[in-house]
Amino acid sequence: MKKSILILFLILILTLLFINILPSEGYKVFKIENPKTIYIDTNNNSIFDENEPVIIENLYYIDENTDTANFPILDNLTEEQKVFLSYKVKDLSEQLLKNKHVKIENNDIYINGKSYSEQMLKSKTVFNNSEETQKALYNYINSINLDDYVLLNTRSKKYHKLSCTEGRKSTNLRLTNKNKLGNDASPCKYCHLNKTFNNNKYNCKNTDDKSKQETSTTFKQIKKPANKFKEDNIEIFFIDLNEIELPSNKCASTACQTLLNEINNAQSSIDFAIYGINNQPLLVNALLKAKERGVNIRWVFDINKSSGNYYEDNEELAKLITSYKTDEVYESKNQTAIMHNKFFIFDKKHVWTGSANISTTDLTGFNANYAALIKSDEIAKIYTNEFEQMYSGLFHNYKKKQQTNFIQINSETYVKPLFSPQDNIINNEIIPLINNAKKYIYIPMFFITHKGISKALINAHNKGIDIKIIQDATNAHSTATIHKELRDANIPVKTENFAGKMHAKSMIIDDNISLIGSMNYTNSGNNKNDENVLIIKSPQIAEYMKYTFIYLWNKIPDKYLKYDPRAESFESTGSCNDGIDNNFDNKIDGQDDGCKTK
Repeated sequence: MKKSILILFLILILTLLFINILPSEGYKVFKIENPKTIYIDTNNNSIFDENEPVIIENLYYIDENTDTANFPILDNLTEEQKVFLSYKVKDLSEQLLKNKHVKIENNDIYINGKSYSEQMLKSKTVFNNSEETQKALYNYINSINLDDYVLLNTRSKKYHKLSCTEGRKSTNLRLTNKNKLGNDASPCKYCHLNKTFNNNKYNCKNTDDKSKQETSTTFKQIKKPANKFKEDNIEIFFIDLNEIELPSNKCASTACQTLLNEINNAQSSIDFAIYGINNQPLLVNALLKAKERGVNIRWVFDINKSSGNYYEDNEELAKLITSYKTDEVYESKNQTAIMHNKFFIFDKKHVWTGSANISTTDLTGFNANYAALIKSDEIAKIYTNEFEQMYSGLFHNYKKKQQTNFIQINSETYVKPLFSPQDNIINNEIIPLINNAKKYIYIPMFFITHKGISKALINAHNKGIDIKIIQDATNAHSTATIHKELRDANIPVKTENFAGKMHAKSMIIDDNISLIGSMNYTNSGNNKNDENVLIIKSPQIAEYMKYTFIYLWNKIPDKYLKYDPRAESFESTGSCNDGIDNNFDNKIDGQDDGCKTK
C-alpha cells in the first residue's frame, strides 16, 4: 500500500514538472485592437509595448466607418449590416486569439498550426482583394435576419437595436441573439419603446443631438457622478469640489477610505512619497498601528530650508515614523524644485496615487481631485524604483530615468507610469497626445502655464477639436497664466468660483485616454520637481472621467468663461468663512481685501 502511494506521488511530481517546463507555443497575444491589428509580446518581456502590433496585410473587415467605394459588391451595405459585421468579426477574432500563444509567419498569425487569416476568411466576416471573398461576405450578411440580433450592454444588461447610435457609444456591448438574452436583460426603453430622450445616458434615438450638445459651450445637465469607478485591478476616485463646506479631518471620502484600508491591510511594507500631510489623525494612527504590527514603513517628503514645508504636520509625523528622507540637501542647488509626489506603495503590490495631498482640503470633498488605486506588481515595481532613488538621497534632476511602457492592468486597460523631471512628460507625452486628438480634450487643472501646451491646444482647436478647460482661481490671477491667450483663440476656459480648489491635474482625450497625477502643467512640474503621472488607456475610465468633467463644468456658472473671480472673495462661494488662506497671501477670510466688501 505504501509503495503504491509513493508511486502515485512520484507520478504527480513528474506531471507537475512536465507541465512547468513544457514550453508554450510562440508569443502571447496582449491585445486585439481590431481584427487585423493584434498586439503580440514578441520580445517576451510581459509588458505591453506600443511597437509590437502585428498588422495582417490583405485582410479587410467592415465597421461603421468603412468606406466600401473600392469594393463595389459591398457598396450597398446598410448601416445595420455594417454594425452587425463589426461586432461579429470582433467576437470571432477574440475567440480565436484572446489569451492565446501564437506564432508569426509570413505576415500571418498561427494558432496551433492554423492560419488566423484563413480561419477568418472561412467565417465570411472578412474579405481580401479577391471578388470571391467579397461576394461570400455579401451573401452571408444578406442571409442574416438582423431583427434577431441586439447589442447587449454586459454591464448594465440593457440591450439596444443595431440602429441605436447612442447606445453604441458604450464600450461594453456584445452582439447577441435575442433568443440567448438572459432573464436579467431588459430593453433600452428609448430605442425599443420609442421614448424621447430625457437626460438618460443611453439615448437610443437615431440622432446626433447629443454630440452637438457636448461640443457646444454648455453641456447638458447631468446627475452627480459616483465617487468611484472600479475595474479589475484598478479603481479611479473622483473627489468633488466643495462637496463639504469646510475642510475636515474625518477621512470621509471614498479615496481617503480606500487609502486607509490599504494601510490597515498592509502586511510587510509601506513606502510613500508625499508633498505634505495635514491634520489626518485616522491615517496617522493607521500608519503607527501598521508600524507596531511589524510593517516596514519608509517615507519621503518635501522640505524647504528657509520655510520648512507648507504642511507643518510633516515634522510631527517624522518624530513618530523616523525612517524618512527629504530633499533638503538639494535646496541650495535647486531652490525652486519641490518633492511634489503623492503616492503610496503597499507590500510592493498596490499603488495609490493622484493629485490629492494628505490634507484636510484635498482628501475630503473640499478641493476637487482625482486618485487611483492600481493592483499590479509591475506598476508597484516601477514606483518602488522611483521611491528607492529618492530614499537613497537622489532628488529632482539627480535621479536616473526609468524605461517604462504601457502595462496591461486588465483586458481593456493599459497604464504607463511617468516621472518628472526625467521623462520630460509635457514635451514627450502630453503634447503628442494633444496633437493626435481626434474629437475632444477636456482638462481640469490647478495650474496650467506651459507655453508649449498652449500652442498645441490652439493648434488642436483650429483643427476642430473640442477643447474645454477648468482652472483654479489662483491660476487665473497668476502672472504666468496662459488662459487669456487660450480664450483669445476662442477656447472655452472656466475659472472655478468656490472656496475649494480645482486641484486636479488631469486630462481626458477622445473617450480613450486619461491622465492622472501630481504634476501641474508648468515648466517647474515638467523640468524640476519630483512628480508622477499615469497615462491610462481605457474607454471605460475615460468615459467616467469625462462624465465627472461635464459635472464640474456645469457646476461653474457660464459667466466665469469670461470673468475670473478672486480665490478669496465673496464671489468664490464659502471662501470668506472657511478658515483657509485661499489665495496664499497670508490673509485669511475677513483679513483679505476680497472679503471686506461685497
